[in-house]
Amino acid sequence: MNVSTPPRLADWLLDRLTSGPKRQSLLGDLHEQYRRGRSSLWYWRQALRAIVASIGWDLTHHPFLAARTVALTYAFLVPWIFFTGYAYGSTKWWMEDTVIRGSVPFHDIWVIYQAPLLIAWCAGWALVGWLIAALHPHQRAGMTFVAVCAQIPWAAQYTVPIWRLANAGLPFFASFPVIMNVSVVVIGLPLSLVTGSVFAAAPQRMTDRG
Repeated sequence: MNVSTPPRLADWLLDRLTSGPKRQSLLGDLHEQYRRGRSSLWYWRQALRAIVASIGWDLTHHPFLAARTVALTYAFLVPWIFFTGYAYGSTKWWMEDTVIRGSVPFHDIWVIYQAPLLIAWCAGWALVGWLIAALHPHQRAGMTFVAVCAQIPWAAQYTVPIWRLANAGLPFFASFPVIMNVSVVVIGLPLSLVTGSVFAAAPQRMTDRG
């Protein structure tokens, strides 16, 4: 990579997750400082600070959009959770009888680890992230942060009882699938939402908007 070219990932995130009236000048200043000899670590620090500042800007100047984002997040995710849960529960034993047919690895993936259900949830969360970014292209960082925070109460309500079960003295082979399930809900779902938002957001290079 050319020494005057900023780290691509950091620059890519900056291009999608910064907002505010000084956005364009900020990106130009960071590029100029990097060309003058600043390190990649310095650029990453400045990029993360700029994204955090953009979140603060979006929340401060667009409280109505933040409230709408919370409503949209729950309006989509609650039906999606019930629909996918019903679909998975309704087909689990049919799969057991007609497709799995005694296959231990397939049984573990489908029934024990609930992989189809968790994958469907990740897809739903990514779709929510994409929707939030599409509706708020100039406030994507703040609204994505709001959407992630909005699903925390549900995630806590879902995972706390399961985590207690995993720590109730069960043998490792029984508790490990539970731990994996909790890990997907606590880490995988928010990451899916952020991923959907970041990849949906088109760069803004020509204009600044608050």
